[in-house]
Amino acid sequence: MTEKNELSLSFVVCLLLGFPNPCLGTGKECCSSILLDSDLAVHKIQGDKLGFYSQLGYYGARPAYRQQGGEFFIFYYEQKQHWIDSRYFYGASLFSKLVNEMDGYCLDEHNNWSFYNGSDLMYSEVLTANCSKIEDVCCKELRISSANSEVIIDDQSYYNNQSKDSLGDYKAIGMINGRYVYQKDNLDSFLEYGAKHWTVSSGVGQNTGHIIHHGGSVCPEHIEKEWQISYTNADGDWDWKDDPFLKITCIKKVTDVTPKQEHQEKGPVAQPYIQTEHAGQASSYSAETVVFGCITMLLLSMMIAFFSKEVLQSLGQRCSGETVAV
Repeated sequence: MTEKNELSLSFVVCLLLGFPNPCLGTGKECCSSILLDSDLAVHKIQGDKLGFYSQLGYYGARPAYRQQGGEFFIFYYEQKQHWIDSRYFYGASLFSKLVNEMDGYCLDEHNNWSFYNGSDLMYSEVLTANCSKIEDVCCKELRISSANSEVIIDDQSYYNNQSKDSLGDYKAIGMINGRYVYQKDNLDSFLEYGAKHWTVSSGVGQNTGHIIHHGGSVCPEHIEKEWQISYTNADGDWDWKDDPFLKITCIKKVTDVTPKQEHQEKGPVAQPYIQTEHAGQASSYSAETVVFGCITMLLLSMMIAFFSKEVLQSLGQRCSGETVAV
């Protein structure tokens, strides 16, 4: 039996059982880890909803996802037949800001995304969902450096002490808002993403610090420009100024992965509603057995009903004849 026939038979079984929706994804392997990413322009507007997501069960008869270390969800919205995001829970669509206009079983099956730009939904060719794990995309160990850290202008250092102390080597210690959060040498200095920007601050969860990038990226080492550092202006107030020479580089490169199986090339795999194996004869035998068993049970029930009716009619005629004879 071919794989196509096997899937068709499995779908027939679902229809006979009266549960067609869970069978929509029969035989499909969807990603269990998704990267939702875009360019800097989208990051500046909806960056808090981007990043890495992990499958968290099913909704709308399809895999559903939650942002790793974050508060956003992505799920299939059956009423509109497309994928959307939500800050609250599966099924909440009132404040959705991201929409993938397609009804495929897998989120990354086709990218037709639009994002809310403040007034309308705007289509984006660069907003995509793909099958990825963060350890295969972003660096776990980083170095923040700048050629301006030793520059002196008019007897004043371009960098104040706080900004200079924020430079150095950082290691990933967990995930927040779909991205790594980093710490410097076990000191009270953290690089994290929140409120649509990357910040180096003295505590996780703070919205202010001494190095910042508005908009950012999923991986901080992918940002090439627009970093800023803190300084004290002429009025004595804290402010931001550009540092075109600030850069973040990888210390430990991402390990090259050589997949041994075809599905591994696409990344981690989510389990389908009805798991079907693709091991040739063994999986075909399983499908044939299920279908044959269902048909046999149906025919057996019909035969029992038929013979029971015949027996009851025969007994009724016999009893009627005995009464007449008496």
